[in-house]
Amino acid sequence: MQDYPVHERDVAEVVEHDLKSAAVSFDRYFREYDLLSVYASGQFLLRDSYYGANQSVKDYGRSHDQTYNAGVQYKMNLSRASLILGMETTGDFLLDEKLGYPDYENALIENGILVSVPHVENTTVSDQSARTSGVFAQYDVRWNLVKLALGGRYDVYGIRDLAKEGQEGKTGRVFSPRISLMLELTDDLQARVSYSHGYRAPQIFDEDLHIETSGSRQVINVNDPELTQESSHSVMASLDYNGLVGTVLTGLLVEGFYTRLLDPFVNEIGIPDDQGTVLYTRVNAEEGATVKGLNSEFKLRPLRDFSLTSGFTVQSSHYDVPQEFEESRFFRTPGAYGYLVADWDVVPVLCLSATTTYTGSMLVPYFGPETDPERGELRRSTDFLDLGLKVEYTRQLNGIRLQWFGGVKNLFNAYQKDFDLGAERDPAYMYGPVSPRSVYVGLRLASLDQKTGTPGVGPTGKGTSDRKASRTRNRGRGRHSSHQVP
Repeated sequence: MQDYPVHERDVAEVVEHDLKSAAVSFDRYFREYDLLSVYASGQFLLRDSYYGANQSVKDYGRSHDQTYNAGVQYKMNLSRASLILGMETTGDFLLDEKLGYPDYENALIENGILVSVPHVENTTVSDQSARTSGVFAQYDVRWNLVKLALGGRYDVYGIRDLAKEGQEGKTGRVFSPRISLMLELTDDLQARVSYSHGYRAPQIFDEDLHIETSGSRQVINVNDPELTQESSHSVMASLDYNGLVGTVLTGLLVEGFYTRLLDPFVNEIGIPDDQGTVLYTRVNAEEGATVKGLNSEFKLRPLRDFSLTSGFTVQSSHYDVPQEFEESRFFRTPGAYGYLVADWDVVPVLCLSATTTYTGSMLVPYFGPETDPERGELRRSTDFLDLGLKVEYTRQLNGIRLQWFGGVKNLFNAYQKDFDLGAERDPAYMYGPVSPRSVYVGLRLASLDQKTGTPGVGPTGKGTSDRKASRTRNRGRGRHSSHQVP
């Protein structure tokens, strides 16, 4: 029923975003190498949403989110060391509303005739302000074959929900230290060990306002009034080799990591009411949690125009005591994952590349019609091998660099096969690769520097022809956005 208004459908989830952002920065060198940086940015987001089922007219929502970030940083270069000093402030103002609707359930009917229908006005769900201000410093020094980095950040945060009168806000003061030590064992072999501390403040995050809904069950996320910040302590040790094995440039990294979470956030699932609405209350776990594992990366360049890069991680992620479904393991967190990238410059103007991503199996909660929607069940997903191919052809024409590219993502369509369907489905039952098999083509234009003949530098600080693959390793829960020392 795509041609109907969303509330005329059996079930619908629609989100429309209007995003505006701006940023400005100023850099100035002093003493030849010292660098002063001043920066500021802001963003305005308007989001209209509908999460409803069974032709409900009361599930329209609207969110206004305004964020800003500003700071100053000074990097001082010394004889064998460098010192970074800075301060930064970040703020967020979020207003979330449930839009007004005709209340047909309480309509006035006399003698079988509809007399009047009361109207419910817009209702404020969350009116939140959050601010974090901090100062930080990091000192790097090198003695012969040893490099030491000492850093620290002191944050003061305050979070208030203005929609709830008389409720005190959440405040906190956090010091996050960081120390890293690197030792050059040989010209090609380095050893590293580091420690860092992070935290997550107990605010209502933007994604919490995305309600999960179906014809039989609606999930709303709320915070427990006693919720406190989540903290982490992380230790990492690694050996990194980069050198020639015969005539082949080879790189090998072996790295162990251990993260201890204190007061981690977990959900308590409430009992559905008569309308099927369920409250997920975020609370602090009674005990902590541990994420630990081993990561390896391998780089190989047997030919000048061919390179091979791979990585693989095995990890365990457990709460100290069982949580939902009497399970201590993290949900939607695979115990193994990895990647493989091959890049071949066939000729100077033609490049072929292949990317393979492996995602191991994971535990996924299910609350759909194939089980009791109130109790749900815990399922184990399959593992996925996602292969992508890409070709790039580059030419220069009248001071312009033209690059045609095309390829296919997820060539073998390694995708979830058991999506829940129908109005009674579980909308949160999703896992695996982001997209199914997809074919794409494109054209990229870049002006050339008249002196060097190379592409200009884009807003990321890299040349526009940069084809290096990037990734983010998951060493903890997927959404753990701790503030870290720079």
